[in-house]
Parts: sequence; structure tokens; C-alpha cells
Amino acid sequence: MARLDSPREQLLPADRLQVIADFIRERGSVRSRDLVRALGVTDETIRRDLARLAEQGLVRRAHGGALAVRPSDETDTAFRLREHAVEKAAIGRRAAELVADGSSIILDSGTTTLGLARALRGKENLTVVTTAVTNALELVGNPTMSVIMTGGMIRPTTFGASGQLAAATLRGLHVDQTFLAIHSVSVAGGLTYPLFEEVDAKRAMIEAAAEVILLADHSKFGRQALVRVAPITAVQRIITTPGIDPAEAAAIRDLGIDLIIVEPDDHVADLERSAAAGQFPIPIQPTPA
Repeated sequence: MARLDSPREQLLPADRLQVIADFIRERGSVRSRDLVRALGVTDETIRRDLARLAEQGLVRRAHGGALAVRPSDETDTAFRLREHAVEKAAIGRRAAELVADGSSIILDSGTTTLGLARALRGKENLTVVTTAVTNALELVGNPTMSVIMTGGMIRPTTFGASGQLAAATLRGLHVDQTFLAIHSVSVAGGLTYPLFEEVDAKRAMIEAAAEVILLADHSKFGRQALVRVAPITAVQRIITTPGIDPAEAAAIRDLGIDLIIVEPDDHVADLERSAAAGQFPIPIQPTPA
């Protein structure tokens, strides 16, 4: 358990952020003055640290300190499924074109990879390893597919498994393709994510595949989250949507990464937008506080 009541050597900024985030998650709240005293830094440093953690969705600011993020405070799946729904469906359809019958793939959790899972339902003889309950439910009805769920703690906001058990399942595998989801991506910052618990599994997915394909709509580019998963060169191909900054797109292509920009299909856009939430394969209920 994280402790703040014992003397500490001066921590590096990244280590200090993790200590603060872990403590608040375990205890539920903290006062700024207690952090100042325990960590031996200034009021201004603690204000900056809490502001950064709040920006990454790891804590909620409160008068005189910070509070833990309850599951209902996180960006939940129902909202993310509606957000950029048409673009995510287009990304999924394009990604499915890259999957050959009889191949083995890893599907990360997330609403963008859920779009891919839906587009794969007509494929044959796939072996699909996934961290996401939602992806498994989409594909398990196809009798020609082998669907493998990793172990791990299921996050109620994503229905995806995380932690060391999920990572351990993925280590030692070798698949043809990994389809990765990410919170933030940039040439300078690489692939980044706001939660420590998700990172080991994502790294294991990258290491397991002959080809790594990142699925990310344009809103994910040009920003950075708290934890670095991998450099952007860990992926060989990116599928995204119009709206990515042209300079960022050029820099990605200069690295030799195949950047595919897909246009949503106009004739299905309205249908997908209106049906996005209703297509979710299991009921979504707010997590009790």
C-alpha cells in the first residue's frame, strides 16, 4: 500500500506522480498540505502534480487536495461508443480487410477495436486472442473461430482485462497481427496511456505480433498521456480518419509507418451514429459510486 507518512528521498517527477496517484486511489483522498510535508516539495509543485493527474483522468481536484476517481467518473464505454462512432466503424471495416482467413490475431480492448470485431464476424478459421469481453461476445458465435480470453481484472468502464495476469497470458504468444488501441499518440511522445494497470498488457501485445496495427481516430493524435507504452515505431501500420494534423501525418510517414486515412461511408453514417449505443453486446449500467 502506498504510504506518505515516512521520510522519502527526493523523487523524480514521474515517480512522485505515481506515488501520489497510487496513494489517492488506495485512500480515496489526500490534502495538498500533507503531500507537501510528506514529499518535501513546494505547494506549487503539488498543485502542478495534481493538475497533471487530473488532466489524465487519474484524480479529481477538490478544495485543498484531490479525490480518487470513481468508476462512474471515468469516460465510460457507453459514451466512448457514441464518440466518433462513424469514424471508428470505418476504421474497423478497413482493418478487417487486412485480416486473412485462417490467421491469428490479438484484439486490444476499446471501442475502436470493437468496431473491428464486428467487421470480423464473417471471417473463417481465425484464432482471436482478446482482453475484451465485448470483443469475445461479438465473435464467439462464429463456429469456425477460436476465441481466447486473457485473464486479468475486468475494468467496468471498458470491459477489458488488465494487470499482470492479462500480460502473462499474452507473453510467449506469437500471432500474425496485433490490433492495438491507445489513448494518445504522437511522433514525439510515442504511444501513451493514462493508467499504469493497462500498460504491461499493451506492451505484451506488441511483442507477440509479427505486425502491429494501431487503430486510432484522429482525435487521439498530437497529445500525450501519463505513461509511455512504446515509441510510435513499435507499430508498422496506423489506420485513422481525416482530421489528423498534416505535419504529424507527414512525420509518421517519414518514419516508414504505413498511415492509412479512411473516409466514413456516407450512406451508412447516419445509421451507425444512431445505432452505436444500442449495438453494444451487453447492457451498460452505471457503476455504483
